[in-house]
Amino acid sequence: MLAVIAAAGEQGISRDRLVAIFWPESDDEHARRSARQALYGLRQELRRDVVRSAGPLLLLESREMASDVGAFRGALAAGDRVRAISLSRAPFLDGFHLPGAPAFERWAEEERERLARLRVSALAALATEAGRGDEAVEWWRELTEADPLSGRFAAGYLKALAARGDRAAALAFVRKHEALVRRELEVDPDPEVRRLEALLRAATAPSAGSARPDASVELPAA
Repeated sequence: MLAVIAAAGEQGISRDRLVAIFWPESDDEHARRSARQALYGLRQELRRDVVRSAGPLLLLESREMASDVGAFRGALAAGDRVRAISLSRAPFLDGFHLPGAPAFERWAEEERERLARLRVSALAALATEAGRGDEAVEWWRELTEADPLSGRFAAGYLKALAARGDRAAALAFVRKHEALVRRELEVDPDPEVRRLEALLRAATAPSAGSARPDASVELPAA
């Protein structure tokens, strides 16, 4: 219940919504009584009021209890993407399940996907703004870990590695990426990824001239 209320943030969550998540099979009277008892149990166990009412809504009392999901959203709202990423190193409620509560499980999965999309969007903005260098490589790498099958992220990572002069790592990555795409999706990798791979291989071939093996390669856009 704390997770649901915390995830609602400053907008809060209605009691009706809370009841629908945890007691969808109960009639209104019994469901509301169960909600009151659960909230009372929280106060007793934590020995403080961590949930406050705002009319029909329930909100986490941030002065009494902080939440990482609240801090994550707050960092995004403040434009501090780096801090937001540092607060989101694992999926929301990772590994937590509530047996016999399918409505809660659906809610948790939807919230997990919503937060993951926000994280990926923040990472993409950081990677784009970083341009070239080690910082760009790191953000693009995190994007490929967030969505290993994405051709767009794979291409961005390849370009960042090539710009840093790390062609060996770029070629090693593209081999793994292509194998993963073929295994998981049973399709050929994104054409842009294959185009970049060809350019990288050409740059490392003996016919590439006197360019040093570790020199950076500027991979052109499509």
